Amino acid sequence: MDDSDFPALYRSADELSLKAQRHFFKALFVHILMLLVAVIMSVLNSPKAEAAIVQAVVLLGALFCSVYLAVLRPDRLWYAARALAESVKTMTWRYVSRAEPFETEDDLARAEFRNKLKSAVEQNLDVVKTLTEYLTGVQISQKLDQLRAASLQERLESYRQGRVNNQFSWYAGKAKFNRTASKWAFGVLIAVNALAVGFALAKILFPTAPYWPTDAFVTLAACVLIWMQAKRFSELAASFSLAAHEINLIRESMAEVKTEKPFSDFVGDAENAFSREHTQWIARKDI
Repeated sequence: MDDSDFPALYRSADELSLKAQRHFFKALFVHILMLLVAVIMSVLNSPKAEAAIVQAVVLLGALFCSVYLAVLRPDRLWYAARALAESVKTMTWRYVSRAEPFETEDDLARAEFRNKLKSAVEQNLDVVKTLTEYLTGVQISQKLDQLRAASLQERLESYRQGRVNNQFSWYAGKAKFNRTASKWAFGVLIAVNALAVGFALAKILFPTAPYWPTDAFVTLAACVLIWMQAKRFSELAASFSLAAHEINLIRESMAEVKTEKPFSDFVGDAENAFSREHTQWIARKDI
């Protein structure tokens, strides 16, 4: 099942989340870069008025980024939209799998699905007000109804490949990426701090030298630390690794599912597990 088959509400929230994520990290990166440039210009300490003007402009740019990040809070919009998208995705997989609360007759299940989508909108009005994509899109596509009408074996296989395996691959891949990124980031942080210490010691030996980039490396170390905290490489690596192990156990238990009721229970347990990891991360971000 492709993303285009999901309700328009999911696709719109998903796109908004990705857009807000890009805006957040772009603004944070520009903010860090401008502060670093301003510090380097202070170290060079050029007597020319033009240099002072450039430095003032750079600092104004950094101030603008600070205001943008503090007032508009794109990180909150990012996670709030992601929470909405994941909630709708969970509902959709329950619906097409005939899992609770959609194990009833098709007409009743469709009505219940619409009610759940309506409730999701009402509970996330601040996010929904900013959604601009797929406003005329279909909420319950023909593909969803076709999958719901498929045999138990077809629904089992669809859920295995489209949901469980997909989630496992995503979490396992992200865990590996964040673990590697964490190692590299800590390596850069240690190297930058070592350079700062080295230049500080060198200044003791050569106190009359005109320029020492110690302050610039101290600022760079702080910038690297800020970026690491924003990305949370270590925390995400541990969280995603735990989720991947849990999903792997869920995947193995699918072999025991043979009839409708156990499948409905299995989907419910699996979706609860998927939602739990995401909900915990949302809570850590104070959304």
